[in-house]
Amino acid sequence: MSSCQSNLPSNLTVSLRELRMVFERLIQVTRLDAGLVPSLRDCALYSAALGLGGFGRLAHNLEAVRSANPHALRLTADAERLTVDCGGQHAWIAADAVLDLAAERLRTQGSGTVEVRSATEIGELRVVEALAQRFRLQAEVAIDETAGSAEIVVSPAPKGMDVTVLERIRRNGLTVDAALWWQLFHRSAEALAPDSYVSRRHAGPIIVEADGKVIGRQDEDETDLSLLIAGAAQHGTTAINN
Repeated sequence: MSSCQSNLPSNLTVSLRELRMVFERLIQVTRLDAGLVPSLRDCALYSAALGLGGFGRLAHNLEAVRSANPHALRLTADAERLTVDCGGQHAWIAADAVLDLAAERLRTQGSGTVEVRSATEIGELRVVEALAQRFRLQAEVAIDETAGSAEIVVSPAPKGMDVTVLERIRRNGLTVDAALWWQLFHRSAEALAPDSYVSRRHAGPIIVEADGKVIGRQDEDETDLSLLIAGAAQHGTTAINN
């Protein structure tokens, strides 16, 4: 191993923006329904932040939701509680829906409890703890790995609640193994259009030669400053008259 390689950091701290960008691209590479992208991106983000499957099991979890069918979820309700049967779907598919149900139950009946059954990777349902914070709610998720079930209890967030998980990520980023991150990063690049003469021509108002050489913009600036100039002239005339 060269001295240069040996000096490379074993861990990286990745910003919120970079995390979201790479996770979204990976979801697109996996060819998931576009409507699921925001929800699954946040689930992946909070899975990493909360020490769940996180970065290491990201590829596995995305593969598990590749053939997701949100319509497989079934809801039963009685006076005591709501029960969501996931029908073997990954926990991420149910996370947002379960949180919405619990929040509505809290608002209408004063007790936001939902039981979740038959979800795969049931431990990932803990992402609801972070998802709930955007509504100023506190979610407690009790997982029964053996039974493959969970109970979610949502309540109003206490006054003076600690910094949210999202805010912590925004401030400090997340630490990830460097080799794993670059593997995910390069995999996510498959969501981008191939680099070509045509793609570069569409990158902005610049001139690109056929060999890919960027030579810069040659036309006149299209910014119309006439209204700005007219306004300045009018104010100047007013000042003189006064």
